[in-house]
Amino acid sequence: MLKPDHHRRLSALILASLLQISCLSVHAEPAMNGQSGLINMPDARLAPDGTFRVGVGNSDPYLAGWASISFLPRLELSARYTRISQVPGFSNQYQASYGDYKDKSFDAKLLLLEESNWLPAISVGAQDFLGTRIFGAEYLAASKRMGNLDATVGMGRKRIDGAFAGLRYRPQAYPDWAVVAEYDANNYRRDLGAEQSGAAQREKGMAYGLEYRWGWLGTQLSWQGGKPGLSAHVSVPLNAKEFIPKFDEPLPYTRILPRPTARQWLEDPAHAQRLRAELETQDFRMVQVDFVRGNVLQATLTNSRIALPSRAVGRAARIMLQLAPLETREIVITYSVSDLPLATYSFFELDRLRRYFNGQISRRELADYVAIEYADPSRTTARGDEEEILDAAVDFSLSYNEEGEWITLKQEDRFLNRIKLTPKLSGYFNDPSGAFRYAVRARATYDRRLGRGLFLNGIADWTLLQDISKVSNPSSSTLPHVRTDIADYEKNGGLRLTRLLLNKYGQPRERVYTRASLGYYEEMYAGGGAQILYLPRGVRWAADFSLDWLRQRDTQGGFGFRDYTATTALAAFHYRLPWHDITATARAGRFLAKDQGTRFELKRRFRSGFEVGAWYTWTNGNDITTPGSPGNPYHDKGIYISMPLNSLLTKDTQARGSFPIAPWVRDVGQMVTSPGDLYEMLEQPLVWNMHERDGLVQLGDRDDDY
Repeated sequence: MLKPDHHRRLSALILASLLQISCLSVHAEPAMNGQSGLINMPDARLAPDGTFRVGVGNSDPYLAGWASISFLPRLELSARYTRISQVPGFSNQYQASYGDYKDKSFDAKLLLLEESNWLPAISVGAQDFLGTRIFGAEYLAASKRMGNLDATVGMGRKRIDGAFAGLRYRPQAYPDWAVVAEYDANNYRRDLGAEQSGAAQREKGMAYGLEYRWGWLGTQLSWQGGKPGLSAHVSVPLNAKEFIPKFDEPLPYTRILPRPTARQWLEDPAHAQRLRAELETQDFRMVQVDFVRGNVLQATLTNSRIALPSRAVGRAARIMLQLAPLETREIVITYSVSDLPLATYSFFELDRLRRYFNGQISRRELADYVAIEYADPSRTTARGDEEEILDAAVDFSLSYNEEGEWITLKQEDRFLNRIKLTPKLSGYFNDPSGAFRYAVRARATYDRRLGRGLFLNGIADWTLLQDISKVSNPSSSTLPHVRTDIADYEKNGGLRLTRLLLNKYGQPRERVYTRASLGYYEEMYAGGGAQILYLPRGVRWAADFSLDWLRQRDTQGGFGFRDYTATTALAAFHYRLPWHDITATARAGRFLAKDQGTRFELKRRFRSGFEVGAWYTWTNGNDITTPGSPGNPYHDKGIYISMPLNSLLTKDTQARGSFPIAPWVRDVGQMVTSPGDLYEMLEQPLVWNMHERDGLVQLGDRDDDY
C-alpha cells in the first residue's frame, strides 16, 4: 500500500508526464488522398499553419496527384486529380485521346477542438464537396496522443460509410519512422465504375502502413486486402522566411574611399557619377542623386533584382554612407517602380546608421531614427538630370536559374531597357479531347523606356512544340466566345506577336496612381484603357477602377482582328484583414463577355511571400455548359498559388511564378490580361513591406526582426 507522500509523488509524476506528452509535437501526415490522416482514413490532425504539401498516391485502381495547405491554423484545404483505371472517361469520339476517367476533387478539414492534456483534438471534414462529388464524404474525427502512440476514432457518411479508427506509432528512438494501422470504412462498391475498375472487390477492413520522413520528404508503403499502396509527398513550410541560403548574392558594399567635402562634390560631377556607378553594380537602376541644403544627400532609384524594397534601400544607404560628402547629416532615399515614386526613407542619425551596419546596435535601436513616408510627387527628392546618367547598355549575358528560368539570354541597361530570350512551358489539364495539353515556346521580351513614366513592352513567342490545337470538342457556350476558342490561336504555331503595348504611369498626387495603356494586351485582345488606384494613409483598404475598350484579335498571331468588341469596366475594393495576412477583394462591373456581376477573391500571404488564394465570380451570364444547367448556371471559380522565386533560388529575385487551377475554356466572368495592374504592382512595396513591423525588414541584409 502506498503512503500519502508516495501518492503525491506518483500523481505529480503522472501529471508531469502528461504535460510533457502534450508539449511534444504531433506529426500530421497526409493520407493517400492528401488530407492529413492515416492511410485511407482521415484523422483530426492538421499540419502546422502555413504547411504546403504536394504529393502522389497510388492504390489500385486509383492514382491521385494532390496538393494541400494549412490555410489557417484551424483550416486545411486540399485539391486532387484522380485517375480511375479501367473506367473510360468518355463513351464517344474523345475516349481514345482522353483515356481513363479523371476527376478533380476539393477537400476541407476544420479543427473544432485543440488537443489538451485530457481531451482529444476534434475535427470535422468534407471530401470532394465541389463538382462531380463522386468521392464525396463527410466525417467527424477525434485524435489523442498517448506517448509515442497517436489514436484516432471517427464517424463518416456517404463514401466513408460508418465508424473508422486507426493508430500511428512513432518510436522515440527512430522519430523519422512510423507504423500505421487503420480500419478503412470506405464503401468502394459505391465508387464510379467500381465493377470495371475492380474497386468493388475492395472490402472495408484493416490496412497497414510503414512511413518514413526525411526533412521535407515523406513516403508511405501500405497494404490492404492483398494489394499494396504507395504514396510520397513534399512538405514546404510557407511561414519560413527563406528556404535556400543566398550564397550567390553579391556582397554588400564595404570599400572605404576618401570622401569629398561638400564643395568638392558640387564642383566636380565625378563624385556623383562614382556614387551612381557603385549603386548600379548592386543592380540599382534609374539612379538620380543630389546634394541639397548643404548637408542632405538624396537619391531616387529602383532595383531590378532585390525583392524587398526595404532591403534594397538598406544596400543603397550603405553605399551612400561610404561615399557621401563629409558634411552630410541626412540621407534620403526614394524608392520607385516604373517611374512612380512610392516610399521615401529618411535616415537622420548617420552615426547610428553606420553602427547598425557594423553590427554594433540592433534594428530596434535604429528604427526611431528613420522616417518612412509615402512619396510626395510635388516634392523633388533628386534632380531629374537624366543627361548626367551615362547611357551604358551592358553586353548580352547568358545566365542559368535566374528569375526562375532554366536559361536566360538578356541585355539590360541602367534605364531598365531590356531584351530577354527565355524558354516557356505551359500546361493545361482535363480537356475532354486530352487530359493534358502543353506548349513549349521560345519567348523574346523587349522593354523600352521612352520617357518619364512611358514604357513600351513587346513579347513574341515562337512555338516549338504544342498539342493545344488538338482540342477538338466544339464549345457549347451560348455566350460570346471570349475564351473558349483558345485552341484556334494555337493551330498556326510558329512565330506570333503576343504583346505590343504602351503604358503611361503617373502619380497626380500622394497615394494616387494612374495608368493609361494602348496596344495589343495579350494573344486574344487588343485595345486601350486606363486605371486609377487610391491608397489611403494608414488604413487597410485600397480601391481602384479600370476601364478598357477591347477588340478580339484574329487567330493568326499578327495584327488582324475579329469582329467582336467589348468594353469592360471593373471597380475593385481591396481589404487587408487584421489577422493572418489575408486580403479580400471584390471586383464589380462588366466582364469580357459583356456579363455583369462581381468577382470575389480571398488570398493569404505567408512569411515566405507565397500567396494562396481562390476566387468565385457571380454574373448574369447564363453559362449552361456542363456542369452548368439552365436551372443552375456555371459560375467561374478557381484557386491559385503565387510563388516568390527568391525563396527557391540562391540569389534574390523579384520574379514570381503563378499556378492557377481553374477551367480554362470558359466565357463567363472572364477578364482581359491586365497590361499593368497597379494594385498588383504596388502591393509588395506599399501594402506589405512598408507596413511590415517597422518597415525596415532586412535593411541590413540580415533577418533581425524583433
